[in-house]
Amino acid sequence: MIRICAVLRPPPALARLLAGAALALSLSGAPGVATTPVPGAEAPAFMAARDAWLADDEAAALPALAALAAEGNAAARVLLGQIDKMPALQGPYLAHLPRTQRIALLRAPGGMSGRSWLNEEAAHPLVAAWIALRTPGGGPDLITRLEALDEPRAAREALVTLAAREHPELNAVDPAAVDGDLLYLLWRVADAPHRAAIADLVPVGSAQWQMMGEVMDAPALERWLMASTAAEPLLSLCRALCDEDQMASCLGAAYGALGSHDALLTLGSPAESLIAQEEFLNSPRGRASTMRRILLASSMRARRAMLDRVSAEVACLGEALRAEAQRYRPALPGVSDGG
Repeated sequence: MIRICAVLRPPPALARLLAGAALALSLSGAPGVATTPVPGAEAPAFMAARDAWLADDEAAALPALAALAAEGNAAARVLLGQIDKMPALQGPYLAHLPRTQRIALLRAPGGMSGRSWLNEEAAHPLVAAWIALRTPGGGPDLITRLEALDEPRAAREALVTLAAREHPELNAVDPAAVDGDLLYLLWRVADAPHRAAIADLVPVGSAQWQMMGEVMDAPALERWLMASTAAEPLLSLCRALCDEDQMASCLGAAYGALGSHDALLTLGSPAESLIAQEEFLNSPRGRASTMRRILLASSMRARRAMLDRVSAEVACLGEALRAEAQRYRPALPGVSDGG
């Protein structure tokens, strides 16, 4: 996300954006946190449970991960802690369990609702960064911390989160050192003179122009979705569901139903130290999590209309989303699937 630049020569208009010597040094190549493996990630029992989860077999994977976590396996604790914190990662097996059983599978014993397994591994640099991200008060240093720990998806989430909080220190981040797909986040928090300088760095044809007040027609958006690595979660889903000649329509419909560019940038692996982004996105659980995030973008009242609209645009995606929605519905006699 934050590219390391040997020499930065920002235009004069960006002088205020470079204020803060410590932060500037951090983003332009100061030593970062050394990558630390998660203990237990290579254990055969963890690998088997992890693979079952990626195959979307929650009934086999989650009890196995819970047992490993109770035995002290840090990798199992990290994965369960992330699943607990990220609703799109929670599949229908979990959804159909009583609350007490869900808590028992995902959390450590303690308190009225259990305790996050992440708290049990808070000394690990990666877990410490995640906890800091989810605690108000963290700053842009979290971005570089997560990048140094080989967690680019989490680093994107950090920038999205800080921008949503309108963190004042984002004004000290050098736009020339930020991934071109994420410049709109700095643009959002900049004042008018500096917005123009940031806009000069945004690639032509990028979908982020829509978040910067510009209008993009459907063909231009589809071209961006087909070409951008930022759209890989939707690309992986559409490749699995639709024929090649339907790809552009599938991508456009999926992006519209997701309804959030920020959400697109943060879809993916719960922990790239345990599951590579590409492996996750191309797995049954990864594709299901993308569909779940799309479904969660609409309220229950609005979901039927969203599914009707997507089905009219591209049937292969609409049918898959309906089937995914149905997986979360309890089987009740005499009740048919209305989406």
